[in-house]
Amino acid sequence: MKHLRTLAYLLLAASLTACGSKEQKEEENGVGRKKYEIEKNPVDTIVLRKQDFNSQLLSNGKLRALNKSSLKFANTGIVTQLYVKNGTPVAQGEVIAVLDTRDAMLKLEQARHQMEKARIELEDKLLGYGYKMEDSLQIPAGTMRIARIHSGYNDAEASLKSAEMGLDNCTLKAPVDGRIANLATKLYEYPSGEEFCQVINDKIFEVEFAVLETELSSLKNGQRVLVSTFTEPEKNYAGQVTEINPTVNDKGQVIVRAQLPNPGHLIDGMNVKVHIENIIPGKFVVPKSAVLIRDNQEVLFRVDKENKAMWTYVHVLMANSNSYVVVPNADKSAELNEGDVVIISGNLNLAHGSGVMVKQE
Repeated sequence: MKHLRTLAYLLLAASLTACGSKEQKEEENGVGRKKYEIEKNPVDTIVLRKQDFNSQLLSNGKLRALNKSSLKFANTGIVTQLYVKNGTPVAQGEVIAVLDTRDAMLKLEQARHQMEKARIELEDKLLGYGYKMEDSLQIPAGTMRIARIHSGYNDAEASLKSAEMGLDNCTLKAPVDGRIANLATKLYEYPSGEEFCQVINDKIFEVEFAVLETELSSLKNGQRVLVSTFTEPEKNYAGQVTEINPTVNDKGQVIVRAQLPNPGHLIDGMNVKVHIENIIPGKFVVPKSAVLIRDNQEVLFRVDKENKAMWTYVHVLMANSNSYVVVPNADKSAELNEGDVVIISGNLNLAHGSGVMVKQE
């Protein structure tokens, strides 16, 4: 009986030892599988094709209303009528403000009296020469000139015109359609400064910006540009180049102007970013995330038939906001071909020959 009990203990111990060994092997195998799976780095890829590249030059500029008029009164005086404020839309010829006209009206009345007096004097002079005012078309030019001078008619006529202009100059009118800007004078104040206000036609804006001398070859009149504000950089407004200054300044820059319609909320003097677009066909274009710097060289990773990452040296020729144009680095005997599978994400920790797993969409 004692021998049977001992045999049972030995069998139980052997069973437990075998079970533990099996679990240990399964655990080791599990660790191996996990390690293998980690080596299969998940990546996103694109298939390399030649395509059009949207080249972009970036610059900063400032908006200017295409038509802007600075207005001031020709006369001096207190403002007795004011019909606008900053931002008020006005039509061409619309009255903006009026100065006190009492002095101008008095001068006009005096000029009219002088004119009437000179007319009587002229009639007397003509009668002395044997003519009447009704015969003015038959009066010799020399005789009429002398009679007008001696009668003071010419001086009176000039004074009357001056007085009429003086009264007109008390009224300020809009020379063009637009909106009032930079108005500082209030009602019953004397206009201060050289300028009373501005009328800005902001339906069309001009933007002036600078490009480098080396970038000039990619610009031409009529070329499309995109303009965005610093407050809403994600919104672009299309315009076109209208003027390229044919000289280079001391900073190595060329001044360019473009025009764009106002969508309704752009304002004069606003600082903007300008994107100049140029389509270049037949280039290898990859997202910026595809290109890395390794050993001070530009590289990207291709995926071979065995799902391994292949380190490929490239040169970046051009860039825009989200893409690069790349070519193989001939000095490194690198190759790029249409149909290559290029890794565009998950590539930061890859090494040459790393196993990868292409994500499925």
